[in-house]
Amino acid sequence: MPFIELHIGERCERIPFSGEIPLSSVTAPYGLPMPCGGHHTCGKCKIKAVGALSPITPEETRLLTQQELSEGIRMACSAAAVGDCTVYLPETSRKNNEVLLTGTQRQANANGWGIAVDIGTTTIAVYACHNGQIVRSAGQMNGQSVHGADVITRIGAKRHLELQKIVVEQLSQMFMQVLGDEVAPEQVEQITITGNTTMLHFLMGLDPSSIAVSPFTPQSLFGEFTPAAQLFPAFQNAQLYLPPCVSAYVGADMVCAITASQMCEKEETALLADIGTNGEMALYHEGKLVTCSTAAGPALEGACIHNGMAAAPGAIDRVSLDENGNLVWHTIGDVPAKGLCGSGLISLIARLVETGGIDETGALTDPVDAPDGSGEDCVLIGDSGVFLTQQDIRQVQLAKAAICAGILTMLEECEQEASKVDVFYICGGFGSYIDPHAAAVIGMFPPELENKVQVLGNAAGSGAVMMLDAQHREMTTNLRDRATLIELSTSPVFMEQYIEQMCFGTE
Repeated sequence: MPFIELHIGERCERIPFSGEIPLSSVTAPYGLPMPCGGHHTCGKCKIKAVGALSPITPEETRLLTQQELSEGIRMACSAAAVGDCTVYLPETSRKNNEVLLTGTQRQANANGWGIAVDIGTTTIAVYACHNGQIVRSAGQMNGQSVHGADVITRIGAKRHLELQKIVVEQLSQMFMQVLGDEVAPEQVEQITITGNTTMLHFLMGLDPSSIAVSPFTPQSLFGEFTPAAQLFPAFQNAQLYLPPCVSAYVGADMVCAITASQMCEKEETALLADIGTNGEMALYHEGKLVTCSTAAGPALEGACIHNGMAAAPGAIDRVSLDENGNLVWHTIGDVPAKGLCGSGLISLIARLVETGGIDETGALTDPVDAPDGSGEDCVLIGDSGVFLTQQDIRQVQLAKAAICAGILTMLEECEQEASKVDVFYICGGFGSYIDPHAAAVIGMFPPELENKVQVLGNAAGSGAVMMLDAQHREMTTNLRDRATLIELSTSPVFMEQYIEQMCFGTE
């Protein structure tokens, strides 16, 4: 029987197989980026592979350089092992310090052992709790990402049962990790799992196809208990609770984040934005709670960007200017630059807007040819080897315009102005690391909100922990029932603002 010798950093595994096996199947458990969902269009799943492999495909010829091909670089979504071979995979990104776990936290009045989970589109956070207090936590990249970086791509894959298997197996492993040796699964009394509406459909094995087409009707909005053993057999004594969703695109994660922020318990006008692949937002004003969701897309998290990458060592996460006006960059881990993560992307574009490197329409004013031979216009980030293309900028324009237009639409619904907002809560993995000034410069939100930003971290995860408490579960149900949903797809205000916010302004 042939073997794949899989090298992950300094570790090595031997994987037996028969027949022919796609390399994407081998790399799937290790969080290798595949934003396009295996459609051979993004070129992000590059790995080094040598040995008995399938022939190089036309897609690989198009997306890989001749030097990469000569060095044994292949695309995991295109190449397959047909005999003994060796695959080299970078050290996995499934590490706690690369997944946002911390957030605003209130005491959950719960007894015994419980587990709280936030299934994000990109990452998963798991918390083991005892008497309402977090004892141990763990984070990993969402293993479903091999089927696409965003929910629409995953829905389009039409593999909801396969996606269910991926997330259930991943959660089962993470549960044992956070419980440790001292806590048996039988001791856990409750498991609370939050996430956007699509993620909860995948978890429960429900077909989410109706979420992707008008009138965007999900099979369930959840807010219910079920025996945990139906999904996790080892947890025979636990009840599984899925918090309620507002709509197809304002999910339980947003409801949990609103609960954790306490924004509806104060006499203030408050905005909340969970900025990621799906931008979910809420506005509370004089007892009225309005919500909306806009498709920001995966660009803000580094996907679909030529040199985009996750927030891992080597990612440029911050760009500034030296005394001569030259770009200066900082990388995570202070190691040589490998690419741009979301916060670095926003920071770079802000600096280009401020210096006139990008004009109002988003066009590069002094472009050069991309060094990858693609012929695209780009700007080089000094001698880092990393560059930003004109197409990358267009992707960010679409995302930032959608977010800002959504905020302005909610404000108009409540007959409010941005200057009248008391606090602007930002949460989520991407939102918690962006520079508010840079985000305001590029127009991701109205500039009046810059000095009102309060970062909440993983508010959805914090809310999930709070859902271990019956009182907070009741509060969350009330929030869902009182929330007014603005359907941006049919809002003339949103469409007008979306077009207007596409441009970049200068301070």
